[in-house]
Amino acid sequence: MPSLSRKPIVTLLREELSACLKEREAAGDFNPAGELPVNAVLEYLRGDRDIRGLSPGDFMRFGSYCHLGFHRMLALVVKGEWEWYISQRLPSGRCLEDIVDEGLARVREISSGFSLTMERGAVAAGLYRLFEDHGSLAGKSGCDEDDFRDLVRHLILADVYLFAGNSPEMTNFVAGEEAQRGVLKGVSSGAAEDFWRKKRVWIELENEAEALLLKLEEQALRNRQIQRRWMSTFGHIYIPLLESEYSYSSFTYRIRCKEENHLLTLEDIEVLEEESRLVEEEHLARLKKNGRVRRELPGSGGIPLDDEEMEDYEKECKKLLRKIWRLTHPDTIEREKFTQEQKKKLRAYFEEAVPFQDGGSLEDEEIALTMRSLAALKDLLAKVEAVWKSMGLDCNEHAVIQGETLAEQLSWLDSRINSLEDEAGQIRAEIMASVNDPESLEMVACLDSPEEIARISEEMSTKLKWYEEQLPLLKQKLLELFGDEETA
Repeated sequence: MPSLSRKPIVTLLREELSACLKEREAAGDFNPAGELPVNAVLEYLRGDRDIRGLSPGDFMRFGSYCHLGFHRMLALVVKGEWEWYISQRLPSGRCLEDIVDEGLARVREISSGFSLTMERGAVAAGLYRLFEDHGSLAGKSGCDEDDFRDLVRHLILADVYLFAGNSPEMTNFVAGEEAQRGVLKGVSSGAAEDFWRKKRVWIELENEAEALLLKLEEQALRNRQIQRRWMSTFGHIYIPLLESEYSYSSFTYRIRCKEENHLLTLEDIEVLEEESRLVEEEHLARLKKNGRVRRELPGSGGIPLDDEEMEDYEKECKKLLRKIWRLTHPDTIEREKFTQEQKKKLRAYFEEAVPFQDGGSLEDEEIALTMRSLAALKDLLAKVEAVWKSMGLDCNEHAVIQGETLAEQLSWLDSRINSLEDEAGQIRAEIMASVNDPESLEMVACLDSPEEIARISEEMSTKLKWYEEQLPLLKQKLLELFGDEETA
């Protein structure tokens, strides 16, 4: 277990390379550092060469020069490719050190999408051949080409390349990989192949789900921007109009009830009316607080949910929110032995998922205003629970296979694969529904046309004026029906 008092930070390439040289010297290897095979890396350390001038082969030769083990050398190569990837995506005027200073969460955010299959030719197959050319490092570690590719993907998924090669995160990752191979010793080749196949599928689905969730959140953000733009254009008329419609509906309902049963009191009618009134008040609260209208969510096949299904959907969201709230509440996490980065991560999950009032309370009316989707909440809860299971380590907790025995691990992989497949299908349906949301499409068509804006504004103003004329008449009729009872 790593020391909980340490402050885990991302270790950048220059720091890691320098640390490797110091370890080499500390081990008594005092051969002059300047030999031809590692000159490129040494020039980089002196500031005479840019990261773009280094290749995976340069890092391999440097790793051999410093006598690095297989996993640490692989992590060094991945770190070099990662820094090149990030250097192409830094915000204007910012350097990588600035991003690191913002914390691990920011580093992971800007690293989203990093894969050796995407960038400058350092694909896993090429790396495998490179490792084999350096003393068959991969083969001696028990990896064929497929195993090697899976290991690279798992290393990236677990984020361990972000840390120092001698960090607890790397030590824990390597121990997990070695333990995994130990579990597979003595089992049939079919059982071992079944495990590797499922692990392969799991890693691919984890990456796919992450990419889909990003697309869903981006599309949901676009729709919310459309809805807010619509509200900023029409809200000054639309909200008073909606309030007038609700008042008109309430007054006419009360009048009809009284005319059908003269024995009913106003209190009796208010009880009958309470449920619909609460729905109306919640709808208005959403509009006023968030500047948006309720979005349609997909059910089976992407068909929008009806009111009853939507109610069940929101109940499930509330249940997940409450569980996330319990596991991420500041009072709870301060009592546990999390690292500072894990505490920060859990607090961010708490603030991301749970709308809360001062003092950290969680009220139903606040939960109802959440803008998180059910799929996103399920994913968030899985991340929260994974942090708890990896208490004290700053790796990507979601990348750890659970279970001590092969049977337990296979069962976990089956369950996680099924969960990720269901999640991916639901996210795709939500993306489709969000992209084709008729309300948002109608809003865009309207907002892009000054003529439509003018027409709808005039239409709403006319309706509002009519309601304003009718409401006093209905209120007077209520007074006549109920006498001295309060009718407002």
